Parts: sequence; C-alpha cells; structure tokens
Amino acid sequence: MEKAATWSGAPSIRGSTEAVRMCLLTVALIGIHCWGLEMTYGTPYLLQLGLTKSKTSLVWIAGPLSGLIMQPVVGAYADKSTSKYGRRRPFMVYGAIVTGAGLLLLGWTAEVVGLFISEGETRKNATILVAVLSVYALDFSINAVQACSRSLIVDTLPVSQQQSGSAWASRLVAAGHLLSYFIGTLDLVKLFPAVLGGDTQFKKMTVIATLALMITVGTTCWAVTERVRLPSDEDNTSVKEVLSSLWRRTINLPPRIGAICWVQFWNWVGWFPFLFYSSTFVGEIYYCYEHPAPEPGQKDEHDALGNIGRLGSLALVFFSFVTFCSSVILPYAIKSSEAPETRFTPRPPTFIPRSLQSLLKKVHKMQPDLTTAWSLSNLLFAIITIFAPWVRSLSSATRLVAACGIPWAVSCLAPFALLGIEINKMSSGPPASISGSTAPGYSAVRGSIDEDYDIELEDAQQHRRVLSDGVLRPSHSDVDGAHSSTGELAGVYLGVLNVYTTLPQFVGTFVSWVVFSLLEPGANDHDAETDPDHHRWLNVKKHAPNAIAVCMFIGALCSLVSAEAARRLKRLD
Repeated sequence: MEKAATWSGAPSIRGSTEAVRMCLLTVALIGIHCWGLEMTYGTPYLLQLGLTKSKTSLVWIAGPLSGLIMQPVVGAYADKSTSKYGRRRPFMVYGAIVTGAGLLLLGWTAEVVGLFISEGETRKNATILVAVLSVYALDFSINAVQACSRSLIVDTLPVSQQQSGSAWASRLVAAGHLLSYFIGTLDLVKLFPAVLGGDTQFKKMTVIATLALMITVGTTCWAVTERVRLPSDEDNTSVKEVLSSLWRRTINLPPRIGAICWVQFWNWVGWFPFLFYSSTFVGEIYYCYEHPAPEPGQKDEHDALGNIGRLGSLALVFFSFVTFCSSVILPYAIKSSEAPETRFTPRPPTFIPRSLQSLLKKVHKMQPDLTTAWSLSNLLFAIITIFAPWVRSLSSATRLVAACGIPWAVSCLAPFALLGIEINKMSSGPPASISGSTAPGYSAVRGSIDEDYDIELEDAQQHRRVLSDGVLRPSHSDVDGAHSSTGELAGVYLGVLNVYTTLPQFVGTFVSWVVFSLLEPGANDHDAETDPDHHRWLNVKKHAPNAIAVCMFIGALCSLVSAEAARRLKRLD
C-alpha cells in the first residue's frame, strides 16, 4: 500500500463560462496538430529523401516506441512531481520546446547537414539519418505533451465532468487537425515570401506547427492552476522502479480498465495504417488512375511531393471537418456515463406536437451509452475501410478518408472518458473522520465548471482528513493508492492505456513492412531514362494491388475485433 500524498493549493481554470473554461483546459491539444503534419507530409518527405517504403514504415516505429516509453515514464514522474507550478504543466512546456526544435530541424535537415558535410553520398545518408532522428525527437517529445495534457483533464475535473472534458478534448484535437490540413492545401510558397518560413511548403508548415504548439500549450499553462503535491520521502523514484511499477499495473489491471485497454489495442491496430498512410494513399490513387501521362520519350518532371501533400491535405481537411462536426454533435447523442438512472423519460417541451413528442421519447430510449457508441464506431470504421482495395478514383479515395471522421471522433472520446471515470471512481471508500468543517487548499474549479460540483465536493470531504494549515491529505486509499479527488495516479493509468495504444502500432508497423516489401515498386519496375522520379517511390501500377489499401483492409478486420471487444466491455457494466 502506497503512502497517501499531501496537497496544497486549489485547482482552478480562468474563464467566466463553462465553455470558455473547458476550451482553455483542453486547447493545448490543438498543438497535436503537428502530428497531422507528420501524417500528411512525413511519408512522402522521407520517400523523397531516398528511403524505400519498407524502410519508411520502420521509421514510423518512432510513434509507438515513444508512446510505449515516454508517456508512461513522464506520466509516472509527473504524478510524483512536487514543482510549485504543478505536476503537469512543467512537462508540457519542456515537451513543447523540444517538439518545436524537432519540427524545425526536420524542415531544415538538408541545410543543417550541409553546414558540416559537402555534396555527395555521405551528405545524402547523413540527411536521411538526421531526418529520422528528428522524427524520433518529435514523437518522443509530443508524447510528453499529450500525456500531461490528458492527465491535466483527469486531475482538474470531477467524475461527472470527465466525459464532457474528453468531448471537448476531442473537439479541439479535430479543430487543430482541420486547421493544419487546411493550411496544407494552400500553396504557402506563393502566398508567403521565402523570408517567412523558408522556401518550401514543408518548411513553412513546420514553422506554423511550431508556433501553434507554443501558443496553445502556453495558453493552457496560463489558464490552469494546479494543486501542488507536497514532498515526501517516497518521491525519489528511479526509472527502473517506474517501469517496474508500470509493468505490475499493466498485468494487474482492474477488470474494467483492462477491458477498456483491450478495446483500445485492437482499435489502434485498425487505425494505424489509415492515420499514417491515408494522405499517401490518396496521392497514389490520383497518380495511378487520373494523372495525365507524360509525352512519349519525356519525363514528367514536377513537384510530386507537393502535389501529394496538397491532395492528401485536402482529403484530411474533409476528414477533420467530419471529425470536428461529429465531436460536437455526437456527445449530445450519447447517454452520459454519469447520468443517474431514472424510471421516467424526460418530457419534451409542451409546444412540440404530440406526434413529435412521441418520436423524441423513442429516440431518448434508443440513445446509446458511450461503450455501445464505441463499439458501433469501430464497426463503422471497418465497413468503410474494408473497401479500400477497390477504390479507383481520387474522389472515391477522398470520400473514404472523409467518412472515417465519424468513427475517429468517437475513438478520440471514448477511451479517455471511460478511463477518466474509472480512475476517479476506483478509490471511493468508506467515510473517514473529519478534523475540520472546510477544506482550505481544495476548492471547486473556479467559476464552478459543474453546477453540482460543490455538492460533489461536500461528499468528497467526507472521505478526507483536512489539516489546519491548508493542506489536503486524502485519508483512504485502495490497493493501488489511487485517490479520486486528486487524480493521483492519472499519469500512471493513462500511461498504461498508452501502452495498449502503442503496442498495436508495432503490430501495424510490422504488417506494413511486410506488405510494402512484397508490393512496393522495385528498382527494376521503371525505366530510369523516361519514367519520372516519383515512379521510383509511388505505386502507379493500375493492375497491381495498392500496398496501402491492403494494409487498410487488414486494419478493417482488426476493427471488427475491436467492436466485439467493446461489446464485451458493455457486459461488465
């Protein structure tokens, strides 16, 4: 049994309305839109540098590797942080700085390498190496920002607001991706001079992504005040102890948390090829079936990378727009996980016609809970992407990508909301004696995010021992030492969830490597004298299977498994 932590200070969020406070709490997640930059331009950029598709697929192991290591370690260390600025915000700031540096280095890789190495094969290889290392630095640091941003939501909001907080996070992530992809469709080289962000589309995108990340993370850190964890003798924890503790928790999860993690595992095996290769998929469909052939005996010399980036960005703009709309609408169509059970159906307003009132009552009874919605969204994703190998036009590929925005909105909402609820509920215990009537240093979120939060706080105070010096000391703990009022182990359990998010990406990376090795263009598949250079790394064979489409088809089958796992999770309710 772990020793209970002591706390000082009051959690609060600036803002005069609930919507403003929720937005300020989650706005840092917009910064994750730099991941959208990776999805849109990352694969074509590395292919243009000279990597093959099979080797490029291995580069993207950086994502799951960083999530497997960085999120749990940062989450665990943040849980025990005693910084006067709070447990999450310092890690968010440091992670944002490293991410920005990684983005800029990725955009100017050739120029930086050129300062040290002259022209030749060595410079080309060094450029590829530095670009790959930049991808790794970017993925590792952005995982730190994401881990602490998600944990901050769990720490700050009460149980009754966890689903709402996750819904707002989903909306702003979608808004960030929408903005990023929309900017990617513009010809930034023509719009802005070289002095503003470099002389290529990719460079300008890295500058925009860096600025957006700094601004959004800075806004959340300014708006949110965390309670401070007071130092104790158990705060000095080594990386080995952190990883050992993470392993114990991973293999001994509470039943519902374990079930949530397994749904997430199969869900991400399905989503991995779509998220990393969908923009390239759209570009390949265009070049394979619709791009005009060059004149006989002439090469088709043009900016294929820029074209694919813009076509992919346009498809992902539609994807993000659908995701954003779905993330705004769907939470209202999903039954709240904390809605009290009642024998009565809420009455519609009397001014509505009786026939419509009857329909609204039926719709209310059919309203799915979050677990059911998650299962249905996984099934919908499988139905959409299973047809990828038969797509033969740019418009069809764009529609397929856009339609996936509906299930993606639910996939961004459900696991974090369900896990946040479990983290905050799992430590509820019997009442303890109280040494005071008030709890200085532990007050409702400024502005009262939830109208019932003061009542919830009153009940929570029945489970705590309050010291007279303004320090909050939780007086009960479960076997893990978790405390619902402080989200003490939010970082750890969100880290465990991320393990189940990243492990399937290793599976997806391996599957992609195998498929690309079998189906990607080979060295002898094109005529170097007449074929354009992009034939070297694009699949333009009309009568051969598209490797990315095959990967998406395999992902669809795994999404069916995820849908069934979510259905079984429902049985644990």
